[in-house]
Amino acid sequence: MLTSEEVERLREAIVATIAAPIVGSIEDYSWEAIFHYVKNIPLSDPTSGRTKLLHDAVDIRTRTGWSLKTIQLPNLNPGFTFAFVIQRADVVTKAAALGFPGLTVDSPPANLGEAIVYHWNQKLIYDRTLQGVTDSYEGILCKKKNATEYVYVEYPLTPLDPHQFSWNWSIDRNTREAGKGLQGKIDGKLTLIWYKNQKQLFKVQTIPEQPIRIVIERNRLTPDEYVQAILSTLEQKFN
Repeated sequence: MLTSEEVERLREAIVATIAAPIVGSIEDYSWEAIFHYVKNIPLSDPTSGRTKLLHDAVDIRTRTGWSLKTIQLPNLNPGFTFAFVIQRADVVTKAAALGFPGLTVDSPPANLGEAIVYHWNQKLIYDRTLQGVTDSYEGILCKKKNATEYVYVEYPLTPLDPHQFSWNWSIDRNTREAGKGLQGKIDGKLTLIWYKNQKQLFKVQTIPEQPIRIVIERNRLTPDEYVQAILSTLEQKFN
Protein backbone atom coordinates (compact mmCIF):
# COMPACT_ATOMS: atom_id res chain seq x y z
CA MET A 1 0.00 0.00 0.00
CA LEU A 2 0.95 3.65 -0.04
CA THR A 3 3.08 5.37 2.58
CA SER A 4 1.73 8.49 4.30
CA GLU A 5 3.93 10.61 2.02
CA GLU A 6 2.59 8.83 -1.05
CA VAL A 7 -1.01 9.34 0.12
CA GLU A 8 -0.35 13.08 0.31
CA ARG A 9 1.22 13.04 -3.17
CA LEU A 10 -1.87 11.19 -4.43
CA ARG A 11 -4.14 13.86 -2.97
CA GLU A 12 -2.05 16.65 -4.50
CA ALA A 13 -1.98 14.98 -7.90
CA ILE A 14 -5.75 14.44 -7.92
CA VAL A 15 -6.34 18.11 -7.02
CA ALA A 16 -3.96 19.26 -9.77
CA THR A 17 -5.45 16.95 -12.38
CA ILE A 18 -9.06 17.84 -11.64
CA ALA A 19 -8.12 21.56 -11.80
CA ALA A 20 -7.16 21.18 -15.47
CA PRO A 21 -10.12 22.20 -17.67
CA ILE A 22 -8.97 19.77 -20.37
CA VAL A 23 -9.51 16.82 -18.03
CA GLY A 24 -13.05 15.58 -17.53
CA SER A 25 -12.25 12.63 -15.30
CA ILE A 26 -9.21 10.74 -14.07
CA GLU A 27 -8.80 7.63 -16.19
CA ASP A 28 -6.39 5.67 -18.39
CA TYR A 29 -3.14 7.57 -18.99
CA SER A 30 -3.94 10.37 -16.53
CA TRP A 31 -4.17 7.76 -13.76
CA GLU A 32 -0.90 6.19 -14.93
CA ALA A 33 0.79 9.60 -14.82
CA ILE A 34 -0.59 10.31 -11.34
CA PHE A 35 0.59 6.94 -10.06
CA HIS A 36 4.10 7.44 -11.41
CA TYR A 37 4.18 10.79 -9.61
CA VAL A 38 2.93 9.18 -6.39
CA LYS A 39 5.64 6.50 -6.52
CA ASN A 40 8.30 8.89 -7.85
CA ILE A 41 9.21 6.60 -10.76
CA PRO A 42 10.00 7.70 -14.34
CA LEU A 43 7.05 8.16 -16.70
CA SER A 44 7.53 7.40 -20.38
CA ASP A 45 6.12 9.63 -23.11
CA PRO A 46 3.02 7.91 -24.58
CA THR A 47 4.11 8.94 -28.09
CA SER A 48 7.00 6.50 -27.77
CA GLY A 49 4.43 3.72 -27.83
CA ARG A 50 2.33 1.98 -25.21
CA THR A 51 2.44 -1.75 -24.71
CA LYS A 52 -0.24 -4.25 -23.78
CA LEU A 53 1.91 -5.66 -21.01
CA LEU A 54 0.24 -6.30 -17.68
CA HIS A 55 2.12 -3.81 -15.52
CA ASP A 56 1.40 -0.15 -16.30
CA ALA A 57 3.94 1.02 -13.72
CA VAL A 58 7.17 -0.70 -12.67
CA ASP A 59 9.59 0.30 -9.93
CA ILE A 60 12.84 -1.26 -11.13
CA ARG A 61 14.48 -0.59 -7.74
CA THR A 62 12.11 -2.92 -5.92
CA ARG A 63 11.04 -5.05 -8.92
CA THR A 64 7.43 -4.18 -8.12
CA GLY A 65 4.78 -3.75 -10.80
CA TRP A 66 1.22 -2.43 -10.78
CA SER A 67 -1.66 -3.05 -13.14
CA LEU A 68 -3.54 0.24 -12.95
CA LYS A 69 -7.30 0.67 -13.26
CA THR A 70 -9.91 3.34 -12.58
CA ILE A 71 -13.56 2.63 -12.01
CA GLN A 72 -16.55 4.83 -11.25
CA LEU A 73 -18.73 3.37 -8.51
CA PRO A 74 -21.98 4.45 -6.83
CA ASN A 75 -20.63 3.41 -3.44
CA LEU A 76 -17.12 3.67 -1.97
CA ASN A 77 -17.94 2.09 1.39
CA PRO A 78 -16.05 -0.92 2.78
CA GLY A 79 -17.62 -4.17 1.70
CA PHE A 80 -18.87 -2.86 -1.64
CA THR A 81 -18.15 -5.36 -4.42
CA PHE A 82 -17.24 -4.39 -7.98
CA ALA A 83 -16.00 -6.06 -11.16
CA PHE A 84 -13.50 -4.84 -13.75
CA VAL A 85 -11.88 -6.18 -16.91
CA ILE A 86 -8.48 -7.79 -16.50
CA GLN A 87 -7.97 -9.54 -19.84
CA ARG A 88 -9.36 -10.28 -23.27
CA ALA A 89 -9.58 -14.04 -23.03
CA ASP A 90 -10.53 -15.73 -26.30
CA VAL A 91 -9.75 -19.15 -24.92
CA VAL A 92 -11.86 -20.98 -27.49
CA THR A 93 -9.93 -19.63 -30.48
CA LYS A 94 -6.64 -20.25 -28.66
CA ALA A 95 -7.73 -23.60 -27.22
CA ALA A 96 -5.20 -25.79 -29.02
CA ALA A 97 -2.29 -23.43 -28.31
CA LEU A 98 -3.27 -23.33 -24.63
CA GLY A 99 -3.32 -27.10 -24.44
CA PHE A 100 -7.10 -27.54 -24.54
CA PRO A 101 -7.82 -28.99 -28.01
CA GLY A 102 -11.49 -29.36 -28.84
CA LEU A 103 -12.62 -26.74 -26.31
CA THR A 104 -15.83 -24.90 -27.28
CA VAL A 105 -18.31 -22.61 -25.53
CA ASP A 106 -20.44 -25.72 -25.07
CA SER A 107 -17.70 -27.57 -23.21
CA PRO A 108 -18.30 -28.30 -19.51
CA PRO A 109 -17.94 -25.13 -17.40
CA ALA A 110 -15.08 -26.70 -15.44
CA ASN A 111 -13.07 -27.25 -18.64
CA LEU A 112 -13.66 -23.69 -19.83
CA GLY A 113 -12.75 -22.37 -16.39
CA GLU A 114 -9.52 -24.31 -16.32
CA ALA A 115 -8.53 -22.84 -19.69
CA ILE A 116 -9.46 -19.32 -18.54
CA VAL A 117 -7.30 -19.58 -15.42
CA TYR A 118 -4.42 -21.08 -17.40
CA HIS A 119 -4.64 -18.25 -19.96
CA TRP A 120 -4.57 -15.60 -17.20
CA ASN A 121 -1.68 -17.23 -15.33
CA GLN A 122 0.29 -17.49 -18.55
CA LYS A 123 -0.13 -13.74 -19.12
CA LEU A 124 0.84 -12.86 -15.55
CA ILE A 125 3.95 -15.05 -15.45
CA TYR A 126 5.15 -14.07 -18.93
CA ASP A 127 4.75 -10.32 -18.37
CA ARG A 128 6.39 -10.52 -14.96
CA THR A 129 9.47 -12.04 -16.55
CA LEU A 130 9.48 -9.62 -19.48
CA GLN A 131 9.08 -6.55 -17.25
CA GLY A 132 11.48 -7.70 -14.53
CA VAL A 133 8.77 -7.81 -11.87
CA THR A 134 8.84 -9.99 -8.77
CA ASP A 135 5.82 -8.62 -6.89
CA SER A 136 2.65 -7.69 -8.79
CA TYR A 137 -0.36 -5.67 -7.64
CA GLU A 138 -3.60 -4.23 -8.92
CA GLY A 139 -3.71 -0.51 -8.15
CA ILE A 140 -7.29 0.70 -8.54
CA LEU A 141 -8.57 4.25 -8.15
CA CYS A 142 -12.29 4.03 -7.35
CA LYS A 143 -14.16 7.29 -7.84
CA LYS A 144 -17.60 8.80 -7.44
CA LYS A 145 -19.33 10.60 -10.31
CA ASN A 146 -18.97 13.94 -8.48
CA ALA A 147 -15.15 13.69 -8.88
CA THR A 148 -14.59 14.79 -5.29
CA GLU A 149 -14.49 11.39 -3.55
CA TYR A 150 -11.88 8.73 -4.26
CA VAL A 151 -10.69 5.47 -2.76
CA TYR A 152 -7.40 3.79 -3.62
CA VAL A 153 -7.27 0.04 -3.20
CA GLU A 154 -4.45 -2.38 -3.86
CA TYR A 155 -4.58 -6.16 -4.25
CA PRO A 156 -1.72 -8.66 -4.72
CA LEU A 157 -1.54 -10.32 -8.14
CA THR A 158 -0.46 -13.95 -7.92
CA PRO A 159 -1.09 -16.96 -10.16
CA LEU A 160 -4.51 -18.48 -9.56
CA ASP A 161 -5.01 -22.09 -8.49
CA PRO A 162 -7.46 -23.68 -10.96
CA HIS A 163 -8.34 -26.39 -8.44
CA GLN A 164 -9.85 -23.82 -6.04
CA PHE A 165 -12.55 -22.77 -8.50
CA SER A 166 -16.04 -24.01 -9.17
CA TRP A 167 -17.58 -22.85 -12.45
CA ASN A 168 -21.18 -22.37 -13.57
CA TRP A 169 -23.03 -20.27 -16.12
CA SER A 170 -25.04 -17.38 -14.75
CA ILE A 171 -28.82 -17.69 -14.93
CA ASP A 172 -30.78 -15.24 -17.11
CA ARG A 173 -33.33 -13.51 -14.89
CA ASN A 174 -35.97 -13.44 -17.60
CA THR A 175 -35.64 -16.84 -19.29
CA ARG A 176 -34.18 -18.69 -16.26
CA GLU A 177 -31.80 -20.34 -18.74
CA ALA A 178 -28.01 -20.28 -18.82
CA GLY A 179 -26.77 -16.73 -19.33
CA LYS A 180 -23.74 -15.34 -21.13
CA GLY A 181 -21.42 -15.08 -18.14
CA LEU A 182 -19.35 -17.98 -16.85
CA GLN A 183 -18.82 -17.46 -13.12
CA GLY A 184 -15.80 -18.75 -11.24
CA LYS A 185 -16.16 -18.99 -7.46
CA ILE A 186 -13.74 -19.82 -4.66
CA ASP A 187 -15.42 -21.17 -1.53
CA GLY A 188 -18.72 -19.81 -2.86
CA LYS A 189 -17.33 -16.30 -3.39
CA LEU A 190 -17.60 -14.88 -6.91
CA THR A 191 -14.07 -14.19 -8.14
CA LEU A 192 -14.01 -14.27 -11.96
CA ILE A 193 -16.60 -13.74 -14.69
CA TRP A 194 -15.96 -14.65 -18.34
CA TYR A 195 -18.36 -13.39 -21.00
CA LYS A 196 -18.47 -15.66 -24.03
CA ASN A 197 -19.66 -12.97 -26.47
CA GLN A 198 -17.09 -10.25 -25.74
CA LYS A 199 -14.41 -12.80 -24.73
CA GLN A 200 -13.60 -10.58 -21.74
CA LEU A 201 -12.50 -11.75 -18.31
CA PHE A 202 -13.61 -9.75 -15.27
CA LYS A 203 -12.26 -9.96 -11.75
CA VAL A 204 -14.45 -9.27 -8.73
CA GLN A 205 -13.02 -7.38 -5.76
CA THR A 206 -14.34 -5.85 -2.54
CA ILE A 207 -13.42 -2.52 -0.99
CA PRO A 208 -11.54 -3.38 2.24
CA GLU A 209 -12.34 -2.13 5.70
CA GLN A 210 -9.68 0.57 5.72
CA PRO A 211 -9.07 1.81 2.18
CA ILE A 212 -7.12 4.94 1.37
CA ARG A 213 -9.79 7.61 1.07
CA ILE A 214 -9.27 10.99 -0.62
CA VAL A 215 -11.85 13.80 -0.49
CA ILE A 216 -11.15 17.03 -2.33
CA GLU A 217 -12.84 20.25 -3.39
CA ARG A 218 -13.45 20.39 -7.12
CA ASN A 219 -11.68 23.64 -8.06
CA ARG A 220 -11.24 24.20 -11.80
CA LEU A 221 -8.99 26.62 -13.63
CA THR A 222 -10.38 28.50 -16.61
CA PRO A 223 -8.87 27.54 -19.99
CA ASP A 224 -6.97 30.87 -20.04
CA GLU A 225 -5.57 30.31 -16.54
CA TYR A 226 -4.54 26.76 -17.39
CA VAL A 227 -2.81 27.64 -20.66
CA GLN A 228 -0.96 30.58 -19.13
CA ALA A 229 0.19 28.47 -16.16
CA ILE A 230 1.53 25.73 -18.44
CA LEU A 231 3.24 28.16 -20.82
CA SER A 232 4.85 29.96 -17.89
CA THR A 233 6.20 26.68 -16.49
CA LEU A 234 7.51 25.64 -19.92
CA GLU A 235 9.26 28.97 -20.35
CA GLN A 236 10.94 28.69 -16.96
CA LYS A 237 12.03 25.12 -17.64
CA PHE A 238 13.36 25.40 -21.18
CA ASN A 239 14.48 29.04 -21.53
